[in-house]
Amino acid sequence: MQVSMFRDPLHAGVASFALALGMLASGAAYAQTSTTPASTDRAGPQGAARDGAGAASDIIVTGTHIARPELQSTMPIRVITTEDARNFGRNTVYDTLLLNPAVGPGLGEMNSLGQEYDQGVANINLRQMGANRSLVVVDGHRWVSGGARTSAVDLNTIPTALIDRIETVTGGAAAIYGADAVTGAVNIIMKKKMSGLNLTATSGISGEGDARQSDFSVATGFDFGGGRGHFVIGGNYSDTAPLATLDRTTKRYVYQVNPRNTGPNDGIPDNYLIDYHQFYRSHFPTFCIIGTAGMCGNQNGQWYQLINNQIVAIPKSSYNVVSNGDTGVQDGGPDSAFGIYDSILLRGKSARASAYSNLSYELTPAITWNAVFGYAHSYSRGNAEWPQYRDDARATNWWGKNGVGTTGEIARLTDPYLPDTLRDFMVSNNLTQISFDRHYTNIPTPWEIHKRNAITTGTDIGGDLTGKLNWQAFVRYGQVVDNITTRNAVGRDEWLNARDTILLDGQVVCRDPAARAAGCAPFNYYTTDAPSQAWIDYAEKERYERTKNTMINAGANIDGSLFSLPYGDVSIAAGFEWRRETLRTRDDPDTAKLADIVWSPGMDMALHPALEHRRDTTEFYGEAVIPLLRDLPFARRLEIEGAVRWSHYSDNPNGTTWKAGGSWEPVTGLTLRGTYSHSIRVPNFGELFSPISMVTLGHISDPCQAGLITQDNDRAANCAATVPNWTGPLPNPNLNQPRVFSGGNPDLTPETSNSFTVGVVLQPRFLRGFDLTVDYWDIKIDNVVTSLAYTTLMNSCVNASGGPDQAYCQFVHRDPVTGEVDYVQAQYANLAGQRARGIDIGANYRVPIGAGEMRLGFSGTYLLEQTTISQVGSAGTDNSGAWNYPRFKGTLITSYSLGKFTLGVNTRMISAAKYSATAQSDETYEIPRIPAYFMNDITLNIRATDKYMFSFGVKNVSDKGPPFFLQDTPTTPHQTVGNNTGNAYYDAIGRYFFVKVDASF
Repeated sequence: MQVSMFRDPLHAGVASFALALGMLASGAAYAQTSTTPASTDRAGPQGAARDGAGAASDIIVTGTHIARPELQSTMPIRVITTEDARNFGRNTVYDTLLLNPAVGPGLGEMNSLGQEYDQGVANINLRQMGANRSLVVVDGHRWVSGGARTSAVDLNTIPTALIDRIETVTGGAAAIYGADAVTGAVNIIMKKKMSGLNLTATSGISGEGDARQSDFSVATGFDFGGGRGHFVIGGNYSDTAPLATLDRTTKRYVYQVNPRNTGPNDGIPDNYLIDYHQFYRSHFPTFCIIGTAGMCGNQNGQWYQLINNQIVAIPKSSYNVVSNGDTGVQDGGPDSAFGIYDSILLRGKSARASAYSNLSYELTPAITWNAVFGYAHSYSRGNAEWPQYRDDARATNWWGKNGVGTTGEIARLTDPYLPDTLRDFMVSNNLTQISFDRHYTNIPTPWEIHKRNAITTGTDIGGDLTGKLNWQAFVRYGQVVDNITTRNAVGRDEWLNARDTILLDGQVVCRDPAARAAGCAPFNYYTTDAPSQAWIDYAEKERYERTKNTMINAGANIDGSLFSLPYGDVSIAAGFEWRRETLRTRDDPDTAKLADIVWSPGMDMALHPALEHRRDTTEFYGEAVIPLLRDLPFARRLEIEGAVRWSHYSDNPNGTTWKAGGSWEPVTGLTLRGTYSHSIRVPNFGELFSPISMVTLGHISDPCQAGLITQDNDRAANCAATVPNWTGPLPNPNLNQPRVFSGGNPDLTPETSNSFTVGVVLQPRFLRGFDLTVDYWDIKIDNVVTSLAYTTLMNSCVNASGGPDQAYCQFVHRDPVTGEVDYVQAQYANLAGQRARGIDIGANYRVPIGAGEMRLGFSGTYLLEQTTISQVGSAGTDNSGAWNYPRFKGTLITSYSLGKFTLGVNTRMISAAKYSATAQSDETYEIPRIPAYFMNDITLNIRATDKYMFSFGVKNVSDKGPPFFLQDTPTTPHQTVGNNTGNAYYDAIGRYFFVKVDASF
């Protein structure tokens, strides 16, 4: 049955071979995974505990191919068990990893909505330097990518029931695991042995009575063959309810250009927060006139709305139009102007099911076989790029194309649906037609649905080569298939036909006879009632897409002690790996349908051109740890280590990565450690080969426009130097249909990176049960592959001191006559560099207090620099201290155990931050700084019997939400609304109650 899941003979053959081998016996992919003991005695999320006598019970970690205790690693390593995470209501790999302050959010359930390709994906971003530079492996083996345009692993495709712990190696780990590990690697360790049956059920709900989540896991295992064989299997199911934005906020704040501003140092905020309304985004038909002269769009006009067939004038005292144009932004105004936001979700609907099994058997005392099989299914449903449809007075969007119509909806005296009250108003004002602005909250919401199926299977064989050397050989296959459906999409031609109506034999029908013959049903755009089922059947369509990622990975290695020196054995690991990675994406084959579908309020459906590519990689690697001194005065332990990996790519230049490091323990309890590593990362499929796509915008926030040009001291001079025919600030807004191009770049070259860490480990004898690690880290990447937002490109071009920054200006193209932005190339490019450095702190303490025991586990990161360098020789832009790059992040887990009871507190802290690291001054934004953020989770565990344990918890006890202007709106008015980036850093759910039941039989 398993083999039938594969669609082509090659994959079926590989799977059959792997499973057949796996049914024979057992083994471990690497020696360190087979020798790793399960830890039941922990002191926090990242520390190795000490027993009551002070002896170390360190976990053997796999930040290397050579097994060693965690605190003896030369690179910073953090470890957390799934039990620790689940006790605080964190049931996913993504949520568990975010307990580590070195891990930043990539994509997750709070910020993946509105993504063009990867909605519903979960991946992490080590050191905030890019998800593509963070490698995820399972039991030391690579895991297949889950993205349509990225190499990042989708954590939702990894089965969770049998995860024992998660280890995070920060810093350059490319020589150990592969080139993707520029900023580090995450190694997910699965359970290999267990007995009996374990059941876990968790369910929770927010203090508002929503945001429900449930998670159920079952795992069992047994030994057979006289203890020579072991089998474990586990399954998991989780369900997450959607959460709408309006369930957490009814306001929509955004920074808007302050019309009173005269310059960056005048004491007046350059941008101020407004209660964001746009009348063309209203539930009700909205229009504006100037007396009897006709349509308008500026502050001199009078705005009206047609509500329940009654014309309501909006008092000018209730709003302030702060920018001109038919689609200007209003501060204040009626709540009816919130149409576009009513259906936006903070979190989409999701459900996941997975299973994982491991079978091992000792063929002989020297040889073991191992086989694994995993399956994961995930379902996610969220907003498409924009949640609902609108039209307005502009002729530049989809409703004005192909010669059909020139604006959005137009009320005409001949319209059979025209309400009498509006007809009388038009006649009394000598108007024959009125252009409407309208948001259609009454038609079904467009949904983007992803159904992902992930399969992994593999087998390996290993054993003793000599008395001190082991060998292993393995093969693994993985695939992720994403079937995507966009529902309730509207056909452009059908929409235009349905709004063009006449009276025929006393009935309102579509004007076009051919459209009527095709089933056209008329649409009344004056009402907020739901349209007829006939209109839905006629106008709405579905879009289907498919993405498939595959990876075949095979290799062999040896590890162990090579020979002895006077102060210990030389430990080595060496081997090779070969892998083939493929990506195949296909859009809906009905391209005629795609050409007719409206994808967002202002654009046609964007065709996703097919992408199909294959990469073969062959790698050879070696690693050695050499003891120099041991058990001598001022040299209790002194050792050095090194690793090198050579990689051959079928589509990129060859590359060599390496690392060198060492550790010195001069006295018991004090260890100094450090590493230096060099990495090379080749661009992934999406960065290289994503087809170029183009989006036409209604208007663009050009830094050379009136109101924006005064926000930086250098803009005026730089705009004068770059804008053709410059005579002063450009009009605001510009309505010349600027275009933005995005996509891959086949001319990209590999990145190079150098990483450095140096630190100290303290385990003082006088303080039993305590350990402390402090590490300085520095990561510098040259020739960085990145795609910057078009607003970043435009602003960076003219914000530079000493003249325009051509590294950015080359991507901004202006009309040679008007000087307005014509198009921006926001494609992938090799920028000069990126650098991040900081200090990691980890501490663990376990101490008896009274009849119980207190345990503390702390991990924190202090960020010293986070710089993007656009041009060799330039200083770059340091974003450290901004809200998305805070100076300090920390996690403190505190627990006290007394008999059958354990009380735990998880405290997250984020330092105060700047709203924008690139702001000219504190007056650039009305609220330039964000206060420090503290959030506490509390849990009570009760071990009722040997078989049952009950947990009761509250997450975010103080109901602490994000800063309101991060929660409620994107950082710029025209950024995609669905990407709630701030909610990925701060909790937007609020106080949350959960219960957990564990049963063991």
